[in-house]
Amino acid sequence: MIGFLTRILAALCLLAVFVSAAVDQCKPIGWATRSGRTSTAFEVTGGGDATPITVKTFNDLQKYAKDSSPRVIYIDGTLGDGWSGTSGSRLNITASNKTIIGLKPGTLLKAPIHITSKASNIIIRNIVIRGPGSNADQAWDNLTIEGESKNIWIDHCEFWDGQDGNADVVKGSDNVTFTWCIFGYEKKSTHNLSNLIGSSDDETISEGKLNVTYMFNWWKAANQRKPRCRYGNVHVVNNLLTGDASVTSGTDVLGVSAGHMCTVRTERNVFINEANPIYTGNANGTGVNETIDNIFTNCSGNTKGTGTSFTPPYEYTSFMLKASEVEAAVRANAGATLASPTECDANYVEPPPPTPDKMYQAEKGTITEGVSESSNSGFHGDGYVNFNKGGDVVVNVKVDTAGLYRFDIDFANGSSEMRSLSIDAGRGAVIQEFNTTGAWTVWETKEVLVDLAAGENTAGILFASCKSYGKRERLISRVPFQYEGSAGSPHGCRNCQN
Repeated sequence: MIGFLTRILAALCLLAVFVSAAVDQCKPIGWATRSGRTSTAFEVTGGGDATPITVKTFNDLQKYAKDSSPRVIYIDGTLGDGWSGTSGSRLNITASNKTIIGLKPGTLLKAPIHITSKASNIIIRNIVIRGPGSNADQAWDNLTIEGESKNIWIDHCEFWDGQDGNADVVKGSDNVTFTWCIFGYEKKSTHNLSNLIGSSDDETISEGKLNVTYMFNWWKAANQRKPRCRYGNVHVVNNLLTGDASVTSGTDVLGVSAGHMCTVRTERNVFINEANPIYTGNANGTGVNETIDNIFTNCSGNTKGTGTSFTPPYEYTSFMLKASEVEAAVRANAGATLASPTECDANYVEPPPPTPDKMYQAEKGTITEGVSESSNSGFHGDGYVNFNKGGDVVVNVKVDTAGLYRFDIDFANGSSEMRSLSIDAGRGAVIQEFNTTGAWTVWETKEVLVDLAAGENTAGILFASCKSYGKRERLISRVPFQYEGSAGSPHGCRNCQN
């Protein structure tokens, strides 16, 4: 009886280990990255390098959002039961160092978000919140940041039809940035008031605070508050504001509004079909709104600014768009559009991946019941490993953080049968079947996720499904493995062949 043989290409079968933290890869910008109204930097990391937790129930989401540990939380599916007025589901974030991200594009949260109790270092991303429609009664906003919370980054989110408002920053909160968000209304109402900064002229706890940056966002068919502010130094830069008479007709439509003791820098934005895009009626003799290089298309009412604002203490000019480029960029990229929790928008500069700790060739590993050969053509590099039924190839792999990592296995199977291999890293074997490729020189790629422990691991590839044949059959597997990514979130792999 002739045993089934499998061949695993070893030359340049590189097993490269990259370590990447679970913190967002896109760099936060604006006031969220500063301490108070100073130029002192603050690193917004959210949950940092905490192992990501995927939640599928609203109760779990609430539990981790309120506990005392740093958390990176992925929302899987639609969570929450909805709300009306001040009753129903509401996500309360009352602890610091949290990252909450929708796992897929358009992740719907049927609950408003309430950040309070001096929570700081918070990242919210890739989430859609749709309110029940606005009214003049007191009700929950889709997002409320209050209670002296600070250093908060809201990115690639959508806030629609907020009952009282879409996204408010009030009561002594500070250092907040909104990027690539949509603030919109689809239901007609007289109270479609979107973004309020400061809830009262007598809110003395907010003096010197409420510093907010809006960059690359889209206001759609909001009546007012785009934004309307008190007290803060507010930077409105590279945003798109579009009117829709079918939603706003019959109401007072007001745009960017600087109120009591608020200074606004309105810079390189695009206003389309907007009434009163720069509103000065709330200035109260103390509000300032400097307008710089904005575009106004088919707008009515005031477009002129008042006074001189402030110079932002953070760098933004290197990636600020020309006003003529804003509309296309925002329409294409704003909203909960990210394909994965770790995807960066093209307008950010992603840092290069960390240098690998080591790179391994399979032929340098431990070969059991097999040999290194070079007689079979079609491989890359110096050779491959040929082992018999029951044999394996093992290499040692070191990662700093426990979690799921990804193999890319290139293989050729010239037989007429599917073949199976087991990939085992000591925390549970993964058995994968490999289809026929039609010829030993035709290659395909199989992706496999493997659970690794922090520290040293032994990653083995072994023949798992064996049959006996009257002739010699072969499965040749060319394995340019490359591990890359954060614990619990496998990234795409790069080709490591030369």
